[in-house]
Amino acid sequence: MNYLIYGAGHFGECFHRILVQQNTPVSGWIDQRLANQMKFDLPIFDEQTADRNMNVIIAVTPLVNSNREQIKERLIELGYKNVLGFFEAVQKFPGVFSQYAQLEHLWMRKNHDEMLDNTSIQWLRARLEDNKSKNILDKLCAFRGSLSIDDYPEPDRKVEYYPDDIPFNFQSPIRFIDCGAYTGDTVEAFVELHKKNIINLEHIASFEPDTVNFKVLTNTQRELKKQNPEISFQAFPSGVWKCVDLLNFNQGQTSSSNIIQGEVINDSSVSVIDLDSTCQAMDINYIKMDIEGAELAALEGARNLIQTQQPALAICVYHKPKDLWELPQFIDKLQPNYNMYLRVHEHLGLSTVLYCIPKGSH
Repeated sequence: MNYLIYGAGHFGECFHRILVQQNTPVSGWIDQRLANQMKFDLPIFDEQTADRNMNVIIAVTPLVNSNREQIKERLIELGYKNVLGFFEAVQKFPGVFSQYAQLEHLWMRKNHDEMLDNTSIQWLRARLEDNKSKNILDKLCAFRGSLSIDDYPEPDRKVEYYPDDIPFNFQSPIRFIDCGAYTGDTVEAFVELHKKNIINLEHIASFEPDTVNFKVLTNTQRELKKQNPEISFQAFPSGVWKCVDLLNFNQGQTSSSNIIQGEVINDSSVSVIDLDSTCQAMDINYIKMDIEGAELAALEGARNLIQTQQPALAICVYHKPKDLWELPQFIDKLQPNYNMYLRVHEHLGLSTVLYCIPKGSH
């Protein structure tokens, strides 16, 4: 029986390549955004017009707490007879992750050795504070080595940047720096925790260089301020870097907009700041960084802050393969008085976060 591939993106292309290699017939695609177009000389249907009797491979990676996890259920309700969910399809057609690694997206590389540094990994494992973190690191490294579903690191279902199994132990109200604030999703999550009396939130300063995202962010903060006047909010239309500068920027990539090093081009340049010169007087006690691979430069720009104020840190370590060990090593050199924890909040090892908690009260 012929297959339809749900999702005409990168993973869809990987499944298509494997099916073609196996001489398995592919009759088309299902993609709501691209319906009525063609891809690889095959028609793209929407959910309503595709043949319900064909096998369907869901080639869209699920996201935790997202309607992506309900695609299979929706297709079955629409009358599709044979639907393989993403992970079922990966089991049936091994090699998809290896195909995807050819794109060298985020931490994935064609060369497995680029994704692992055994000496540094062993250092990190010894440095991590709890067995859960060590087990997560083991699973991440096994998956990097095999790119097999058998070693797949499952995400947890906890609140990203404030999971309840990390001992934050804040002794004073939280004064939070959100680097890579996007449209305010983390801000909203923290305010919700505040309203539930899980945290005591006093101040949030958000940095977001993408102009479209920044506009939504400021609207989000404006509404949150109306409902929570006891919290102060700031928003800065800039990126976070190792110094104050003007850099190229890849705009319009939603949550993946990113700084590009190189010659400044006026149409795409954005201002960047360092936290030491911008936030030194804020007396902050928690910094989050999810800035698409600029984390090391931003940590360099927060050197004095980390050494003197020792804020809790939530640093994403999945944008580049070496981030997994280089960022913890850099932080340890700046300030060895941290307990370190590792958590994975999304599929494919995305939203892998290093939590650095000061020893003692903060």
